Amino acid sequence: MANLQPYVALALHTLSMLLGFVSSVDLRIDSTFEERECHGTTNGMGYSGTLEMHYQRLKQRYTGCTYVNGNLEITNMWQAKDHDLSFLKDIRYVSGYVLFGVVSVENIPLDSLEVIRGNQTKELMNDHYSLIVAVTVDRFNISKGLKELHMPRLKEITHGKVLFTSNPFLGYVNTINWEPIMRGHPEDVHYLESAFDEGVASVNDTSICWDGSRWGDDPYLCQETMDDIQCHELCHGRCFGEGADECCHDTCAVGCVGPTNTDCYLCKDYVYEGACVGFCPHMTYTSMQSCVPYGNED
Repeated sequence: MANLQPYVALALHTLSMLLGFVSSVDLRIDSTFEERECHGTTNGMGYSGTLEMHYQRLKQRYTGCTYVNGNLEITNMWQAKDHDLSFLKDIRYVSGYVLFGVVSVENIPLDSLEVIRGNQTKELMNDHYSLIVAVTVDRFNISKGLKELHMPRLKEITHGKVLFTSNPFLGYVNTINWEPIMRGHPEDVHYLESAFDEGVASVNDTSICWDGSRWGDDPYLCQETMDDIQCHELCHGRCFGEGADECCHDTCAVGCVGPTNTDCYLCKDYVYEGACVGFCPHMTYTSMQSCVPYGNED
C-alpha cells in the first residue's frame, strides 16, 4: 500500500480545491414518532479550531437528531484515534446534501437514514451531488480507512447525484440497487478513481441477503426495498402500479399506495392535515415537516 501515499496527497488537494471551504412530525403521515430537528452546515471541507474540537461540535450538533434541516457534513476525521460516530444513528431525513470527506473511520452508522432530499446540492465538476463519499483513507496511516457505509434504510435521493471517489477500502456499495433510490436513474451514481474496493463483496453472493444487495456483512445491513414495480416512464420512478395513471402524487417520497397526497409512504416536504404538501398554507408555520396553524402551538 506504500504507493498510495502520493495518490492520497493528490486526492486531498483535488478535493479541497473542488469543495472549497464554504459552502416535530415524522415523515410518515400517520406516525407519532418523536422527532428532533437539528440544523446542518455549509462548511464544505473547512473546520475551525482543533480536530478534536471539530469532532465534539459535530457530536453535540447531531446527537439525538432525526431531521437535519440543511446539509450533513462529516469531515476531517483522520487522526490516529477511532472516532465514534454512533451519534448519527437516529438521523432519518436530510433536507440538503450529505458529505463525507477526509474521514478514516471504519464505518459510518447512518442506520436510520431514509431520505436525502437534495434541496441543496454540492456542485463539483459541473455536476450537482446530494451524496459525496470522498478521500476516506488516513493520510498518516494509509492502511486504514472507511470500510462500510451503513445506510440500509435509504430509499430515496430526490434531487442530485451520487459521487464515490478515493475510497480504497470501502466495500459493498457496488452491490446496492441504486435504481429505486435514484428514482429510476442509477446512471447518476458516479464512481471515479478508487471509488471502492471491488474485492470486498459481490452482488452475486446471496448468502446474507436474498438479492445480494447490502451495506455490510450483516443481515441487518441488507438493503431495504419497497414494492418491486416497474413504473411507467411518466411516473419518475414512483408508482403503485405499472400504468401511466398509477403514478404517486408529486409530493410523495419513496412510494405510495394510491394516487393522492394522502397515499404517500413518506412526504417530500411537509405534512398538513394528514396530507403531503409542497409548502405550508397561509396562517401556518413550519415545524420540521409539519405545518402548524398559528394558535395551535401546544
